[in-house]
Amino acid sequence: MRVRVYSGRTEDREVDLPEGGNYYDLLASLKINPETVVVFRDGVPVSFDAKVAAGSAIEVMRVVSGG
Repeated sequence: MRVRVYSGRTEDREVDLPEGGNYYDLLASLKINPETVVVFRDGVPVSFDAKVAAGSAIEVMRVVSGG
């Protein structure tokens, strides 16, 4: 399955994932540590173990924290 990923820091990318792949698989293919981002599907945050839905607008947003 081919999905398009939007990100504010890099250009949009298309990624090939196996059918039934989840957001952990997506982040691994992009070489992104899941502890550093939040993933949104159609504007709604999703858990990393949810299955990726083809045709959805997927956005990866870096998380910044400090104290």
